[in-house]
Amino acid sequence: MFSLLISGSATAWETDQLMRMDAGRFKEYSGSESEPIAAETPASLKGLEEIPSLLMYERGTEGPAADTVRYGFLRDVRLVKRELQFRFSEEGVFPRAVINEFAERLGLSQWEWGRTHWAIKDGGIPTALLERLQPTYDVVFSFAGEERTYVEQVAACLRSHGVKVFYDFYEEATLWGKDLVEHFDMVYRKSGRYCVIFISEHYLRKVWTKQERRFALARALQERREYVLPARFDSTEIPGIAPTTAYISLAGRTPEEFANLIQQKLGKVSPPI
Repeated sequence: MFSLLISGSATAWETDQLMRMDAGRFKEYSGSESEPIAAETPASLKGLEEIPSLLMYERGTEGPAADTVRYGFLRDVRLVKRELQFRFSEEGVFPRAVINEFAERLGLSQWEWGRTHWAIKDGGIPTALLERLQPTYDVVFSFAGEERTYVEQVAACLRSHGVKVFYDFYEEATLWGKDLVEHFDMVYRKSGRYCVIFISEHYLRKVWTKQERRFALARALQERREYVLPARFDSTEIPGIAPTTAYISLAGRTPEEFANLIQQKLGKVSPPI
């Protein structure tokens, strides 16, 4: 089984806080495998956290994410009055056009595209569809190998607090055999909420960091927001990083302290008072 949630509200899935669905729309267009599941039965709702979910918008919805379909797992599903509330742990996204291609195999009828509802579909999500998943991260790291010891400790600290981080050693199996230029374009230009660039004299000289930086800066130019977050080991000037861009100095700062700053930027912890 898998859950398919469709909303007509353009911002329904654009939060890392509580999401909601009218309980009256629960199990519409669902398959026979969903029969034991009931909104009024907490144990059966808990079972929904074990199956994958797709979150998408109604046809005709306007908004920056209207054509984005989110893939992941529901968390903390519960019925509150006449509303189902839950959190969502996102693992990646699909363009809406890709879901259109697989609509028949997903059991997604044309009538569903225009109605807010929560369906529980029979069967699983096709492997061929999952192969086209674009992974998402809270933060992606670009750094020189000489700084790996420090960066790895930052990544480990973030990971232990539930932050999704792109750190190459965590992705060895995924990267194996891929065209890295193509894959890193996706990672640094599309997949991260923020990109932390660890600046040093070593960073300036590396070929791959130059590619990663180019992809990240292209995203920053397109979105015109603080996507690139510079962190300095030294005062090396890096092409594309304006001297007026605010940065974090890593001199005398432990990996744990820097990881905490990243969590503050992500809004996952509050800054000290």
